[in-house]
Amino acid sequence: MNEEDEKLIQNYLLEGDEESFKALVFCYTNHIYNFIHQLIKNKEEAEDVTQEVFIKVWKNLKKYKMGKNFKVWLFAIARNTAIDFLRKKKVLNFSDLDNPEEEGSFAENIKDEELLPDIMLQKIEDSKLLIEILEKLKLEYKTTLLLHYQDEMTFAEIGEILNKPLNTVKSYHHRALIELRKMLS
Repeated sequence: MNEEDEKLIQNYLLEGDEESFKALVFCYTNHIYNFIHQLIKNKEEAEDVTQEVFIKVWKNLKKYKMGKNFKVWLFAIARNTAIDFLRKKKVLNFSDLDNPEEEGSFAENIKDEELLPDIMLQKIEDSKLLIEILEKLKLEYKTTLLLHYQDEMTFAEIGEILNKPLNTVKSYHHRALIELRKMLS
């Protein structure tokens, strides 16, 4: 929980301070745009979806529960808005988001003892190659990697955004690393 975010939200909701809301938007616009652009790939469409995210935030800010992590709440809205957009474009099927494992399955409970080494990312000097590799991953794997490494979120925070248990997120991360290693070898 970011206390500064909480203060800005309270100033906006309780006092009608428009500058507080603008400060929230300013603080998170680049993070949200970059995240959405990684999922959608089209600059103009990513800009439109980012704008839609902040409209949803503005409309639903009264529903935000103080004390919760605003960043997680915001990224959940961004993810859902991007998925809705991709579904409307028929780029993404509902089956792409299905969890093949049931809760409590063996694969879901595999311990994730390896992190993605910074060295692995440094070896990929060509960012175009990195983008091509990430594009080949399942949406949930790609989302997990982006949120964890690009936006520095914990697996618990990612679980809240994806609405998945912690072990499922760890499983996504582990499988994404396996896929990346296969693609890089």
